Amino acid sequence: MMPVDRVAPSSAPVLLVEDDEASQRAVQWVLELGGYATVTASSGSEALGYLLAGALPLPSLIVLDLKLPDMTGDVLYGVLRAQPQLSEIPVVVFTGHPDIPPLPGVAGTVIKGSHPDVLLRHVDAACGHSRDHR
Repeated sequence: MMPVDRVAPSSAPVLLVEDDEASQRAVQWVLELGGYATVTASSGSEALGYLLAGALPLPSLIVLDLKLPDMTGDVLYGVLRAQPQLSEIPVVVFTGHPDIPPLPGVAGTVIKGSHPDVLLRHVDAACGHSRDHR
């Protein structure tokens, strides 16, 4: 098991948008081990349904896969940026495709298969938290 310093819990969860069930479970485990509450969505439409349903609190961060079954992550990102109530939520891209150019304005990009600390570093930075990443 990796050593992780927990951050102070946030009242707002992290929304994880990932269609691969194994990846979703692994990332959720890393985030929760790091002290983050999570909400998951397996598609872009599921994520939008959650975000536009008026659920409160809105997530403090969105971890977004770029390859989703119903729309690409960059399309979902564009929809988020066009919604005033959602446009300020930071987004960390989580992708298995290192050759895809980074999306402008994202808080970070993490390649699937990276060490879990890489993901936590980006999430912490986007949420304004810090911890000792060894």
